Amino acid sequence: MARVVVDVMPKPEILDPQGKAVTGALARLGFAGMSVRQGKRFELEFDGEVTEERLAEVRRAAETLLANTVIETFDVRVEPTPESAGAVDEAQNSQAGNNQAENNKAENNKAENNKAENSKADGSEAQSPEEAELAARAG
Repeated sequence: MARVVVDVMPKPEILDPQGKAVTGALARLGFAGMSVRQGKRFELEFDGEVTEERLAEVRRAAETLLANTVIETFDVRVEPTPESAGAVDEAQNSQAGNNQAENNKAENNKAENNKAENSKADGSEAQSPEEAELAARAG
């Protein structure tokens, strides 16, 4: 599945009351120094590859229906498909899970080392994590 995106924006010389309203609201919320122009985004999905003919067809659709070319400009671009983006997300999530597991293991090791050091400091014999768990259950 291929995705083509059409971004439509008001021409620079055209007033943008919605953009001005958002700019004012941002300033009131403490986000000063920003100027907003509001537009539209259309996502078109196709089976198969995006060819030059298909892009030309999307441009014609944008000129005909998606944008009012008297007051708006548009940009047509191909965007990565959700499937390939999903594969990237899965890889990132997998890596994040691996990092979390490594962090958890490091934290557990640190806690075990602290227990052993505390046992040595109070004169008692150091215990393995298993021995400490059995003693805690018994005790």
